[in-house]
Amino acid sequence: MAFLLRYAAPEPAGGALAIRVGVWQLTPVVTDGVRGWLRCDPRLLPVGPEDRADVVVLDPHGGPPGVVAEAHRRGSRVVAFGPAGLPCRAGAGAGIPCDTGAHACVGQDEGRLALIAAILAVAGGGTATAHAAPQLSERERTALVWWLRSMTKAAVARRMGISPHTVDMYIKRVRAKYAAAGWLLPTKADLLARAVEDGLVGPEDLLEIRRPGPVSP
Repeated sequence: MAFLLRYAAPEPAGGALAIRVGVWQLTPVVTDGVRGWLRCDPRLLPVGPEDRADVVVLDPHGGPPGVVAEAHRRGSRVVAFGPAGLPCRAGAGAGIPCDTGAHACVGQDEGRLALIAAILAVAGGGTATAHAAPQLSERERTALVWWLRSMTKAAVARRMGISPHTVDMYIKRVRAKYAAAGWLLPTKADLLARAVEDGLVGPEDLLEIRRPGPVSP
């Protein structure tokens, strides 16, 4: 089982100002994508490279050296958002878990949920922590897959030969396992995106398999 970075992402207090997030030293395409993600989340406010930022998202290997130190000098906390296959190694300093000097490291292949969770975590004074993807029982995974196929829980129950209450219990267990790993996934879409990114559910699992019926003579 591959180990992936997970982040405990505290919710901002009611009425709190949006977290100001700078995006530095990423390719233009990635920059546009990240800023789009930020604009879709009311807790976050994308700001320009010269503006004050609570958190800076950057690729520490994508340009001139010293960019992480510059972010620290400006009083910003740092999320390293580098290409897949270039994981950060553990850092030596207390409160700095990444060898680049960032407070959290996210691979660009980990996607929107991982990046936003990391931003929220470091803005709240946290850092990255490593967890394994949740281990699901076969019944939990079966209920999850069929439910994510847009079935109702009642339809899943009929297919599995169990009660809707038991299906609901399986889904709640899956969410609880993710919550224990630092992921709060309140919607079906959030759970689908995270399970696919973790490899717990594959695209083929989400396709309804239709067996051909008997051919009429």
